[in-house]
Amino acid sequence: MNAATDAVLPWLGWAVPVSLLCVVLTLLYLIYFMRRPVLMTTDVDILKEVFIKDFANFPDRMSAFTRLQPYPMDQGLVMVGGDQWRRQRHTLTPTFSTSKLRAMGKFITRCCHNLSTAMRKNTDEGNLLDVKQMYGSFTLDVICGTAFGFETNALGHEDNVFLNNVKALFAKARAFHVASVITAIFPFTFPLFKWLGCTNLPKKETSFIAETIRSAIENRRTTEGKGCVDLLQLMLDAEATGTEIAANPQEKRLTTDEIIGQGFTVFIAGYETTASTLQYLTYLLALNPEKQEKLYREIVDTIGNAEPTYDNVTSIKYLDSCVREALRCFPPVGLVLRTAIAEKTIKGVKIPAGAGVGVPIIGLMRDEEFFPEPDKFIPERFDDENKDAIPSMVREMVFGAGPRQCLGMRLALYEAKMAVVTVVRQFKFVKVPETPEEVTFRAGVALAMPARPILVGTQLREA
Repeated sequence: MNAATDAVLPWLGWAVPVSLLCVVLTLLYLIYFMRRPVLMTTDVDILKEVFIKDFANFPDRMSAFTRLQPYPMDQGLVMVGGDQWRRQRHTLTPTFSTSKLRAMGKFITRCCHNLSTAMRKNTDEGNLLDVKQMYGSFTLDVICGTAFGFETNALGHEDNVFLNNVKALFAKARAFHVASVITAIFPFTFPLFKWLGCTNLPKKETSFIAETIRSAIENRRTTEGKGCVDLLQLMLDAEATGTEIAANPQEKRLTTDEIIGQGFTVFIAGYETTASTLQYLTYLLALNPEKQEKLYREIVDTIGNAEPTYDNVTSIKYLDSCVREALRCFPPVGLVLRTAIAEKTIKGVKIPAGAGVGVPIIGLMRDEEFFPEPDKFIPERFDDENKDAIPSMVREMVFGAGPRQCLGMRLALYEAKMAVVTVVRQFKFVKVPETPEEVTFRAGVALAMPARPILVGTQLREA
C-alpha cells in the first residue's frame, strides 16, 4: 500500500488504539492485523468508494478474529459473506419496514411502562441508577418479544435466567482468543481448532441462548405461527433445506441452522448495542443538565402527555439529535472493516487483493473537521440547520454504510427513542459523586463496554 503516511505497526497488530491514531496521524495509515495489511482511513471519498460505489469489490467484512464462532452461531447475517449474505439480507430486510416497526409499537410500549415502573421503584428506594443494568433488562425484554414472540420479564427481576446468561456471555467473551490469533496467522490450522471446539464465546451461555432459540422455533412450528408477524415467523416462512437452496440460490430462503445463527445475532445485537446507547445518553444527560432540560421541554412541547408511538417519537427533532450525538460520543463498535476481492487504486492509494480497509469509528467521530469541540456533548450539531455540515457517510457510519449497514438500525433508534421519551418525561438524571468524570473501557472486547458500572442519580419530576 502506498498511503501518504504509513504507520506500520507490529506483525501481530493491535486493535484498541488504532481507532484513535487518525486523530494524531493522518487520514491514511497502515497497520497489520496478524499478517494482513489494513489501510485505516477517515477519508470520505475513499469511504464512499469502498462502502458504496465499489461495494462489489469490498462486499465482506474482514474476519481476522471472528472465524471461531461455534456452529451454527456463525451462520448469521453479520458473520457470513458472498451469495449467502445477499440471500439472507434480501430475506430479512422486510422485517424492519416501517409497517413492521409500527406493529411492534404495542409491545415496546408495554416494555417502556415496565421500564418506568422499575425506575420509579429504584428512585423511591433511594438507590443510584445502574444505567446499563436497567436498560439491559429493557432491551432484552424488547428484543425477545419483538423478534421471537416470548416474554423474558427481565425488568425488575435481577435473578432472571435470561438476563444473567446474556450478561455472563458478554462478561466472558473476548475478541482476542489464542486460537483466533493462531488461525489468523496460520490459516491452515483453522480446521483443527474448529474440530477441537475452540471458540471466543463462552460455551455454557452460548448453548443456553442457542437452545432458547431452538425451543422458540419448535414452539412456533407447533402453533403454526398463528397471528405472529415477528422476525422468527418471517424466517420460518422462508425455511428450506440446504438442497432446496442450492437448487434455487436466488430465492429468499433460509436453512434451519441459518435461522438459529440469525436468531443468535439478533439476540445479542438487540441486547447490547441499544442498551449501551441508552446507557451513554443517560450518562451524558446527567453531565449536561441544560441539554437534558432542553430535551424534556421539546418532548413535552411536541407530544405532551401522549403515549409515545413510532410516528410521534420520530417527529421530535432534538431527541434524534441527542441519540445521534450519544452514538457519536460513544459509538458501540470502534472499528468497521472490509476486504478487497481484487486490487484497487483509490485516490492514488493501491489496495491489494485480500487487504483490508478499516474505518476507525471512534477517531472519525472525533474528527474536528466534522465535529468541532469533539469531546463536548453538543446535540445541536445534528439539528436540521447544522447537519449538512456533516457528510451523510460520516453521520451514519456508527451503523456502518452501504449495503452492509446494520439491518436493525431503524429498530434500534425507534426503541431507544421510545425509552428516552418515557423516562425523561418522568425523571431527571443527575450527576452524583459516584458518577465517573470519564468512562474507561474494558480491554479485549470489540464493543465499547465500560470497565465499571456507570451510576447516576434519579429524581422524580413534578407532575
